Amino acid sequence: MMARKDDTAKQAESLNRRRFLKSMFGLGGALEATQSEPETATAANPGAKTSAKSSAATGALFFWADLQNGNVGFPSGLQVPHSRAGSVMKLITAACLLEEGVFNPNETEECTGSVSIGGETYGCGKGHGILTIDQAIALSCNVFFAKVSRKIGPMAIIDYARKFGMDSPAAGFKCGAFPTKPKASTARYALGLSDDMQPSALQMLRLAAIFGTEGKVPAMKNAGMFDVNDLSIKPFSLDLRETTFRRIRKGMVLACEQGTAMKLDPEHKLKIAAKTGTVPHGKNFESWVIGYFPYDKPVHAFCLFAPSGTSRDSAVPQAHDKLMSVYWP
Repeated sequence: MMARKDDTAKQAESLNRRRFLKSMFGLGGALEATQSEPETATAANPGAKTSAKSSAATGALFFWADLQNGNVGFPSGLQVPHSRAGSVMKLITAACLLEEGVFNPNETEECTGSVSIGGETYGCGKGHGILTIDQAIALSCNVFFAKVSRKIGPMAIIDYARKFGMDSPAAGFKCGAFPTKPKASTARYALGLSDDMQPSALQMLRLAAIFGTEGKVPAMKNAGMFDVNDLSIKPFSLDLRETTFRRIRKGMVLACEQGTAMKLDPEHKLKIAAKTGTVPHGKNFESWVIGYFPYDKPVHAFCLFAPSGTSRDSAVPQAHDKLMSVYWP
């Protein structure tokens, strides 16, 4: 009798999870749920009814990918947004620095709070002191990356952005703006502030997946919109040194433990590795949070884009609410 009750509970939990994921991500028939099924909040699925409401109120958009089968989820009928990457671009800049051998994994650089380069000043609010590259990723140190990126130049960063797929479609959706030659300073490319490079949210999701899988991303596809004839739907592979992946992944874990994404998973329930990014947008900000989890054996990648935040860290609590409102197997 007890075994039968346990089986019933598991079936109910599985059904509720499928209902919620269909509503939240628009995965259609892949989750074997019908459009007439109502959302149901459960202990394993808290906030099933509130999540969509809060998303609409804030305008934040959440994207998710299964790193094992490549299934991608996002709101049905969505026009995938694109914007400057902001500090998420530091992941690519770090990879360029390490792969090109111009910055040693154990090398350090000092952040004194601000630095002036080429007539522009880049600041961090306060000095972070002496940092390694993984610490600079965790703290999203503008001064660190503005200074060390002078060793590589803008074209090298553009080339590495291309290697990371920033010039190619993702999950069947076209890419955002991408430069053919530099039109901004090295620092602006390094910090994700150049206007001519504006990746889509799905490209940013794939970027998270690249680090989650160490460069072996399965073919990313939305089950409800998948066209078998779309040649852009194919696995994505990127070969980097193991030490490069290890250092950058460490920085993403540190970001959640003691850096800019501390509020994302404060109780370490999902063991998330993440990177935040923010760019000015009029009087407000556009913000990103991308990441994967669990960090020791990644199964899921995610990306949240907040197009009209009033503070630099507005995307983090919204991503927290999304991630914690889903039962993740």
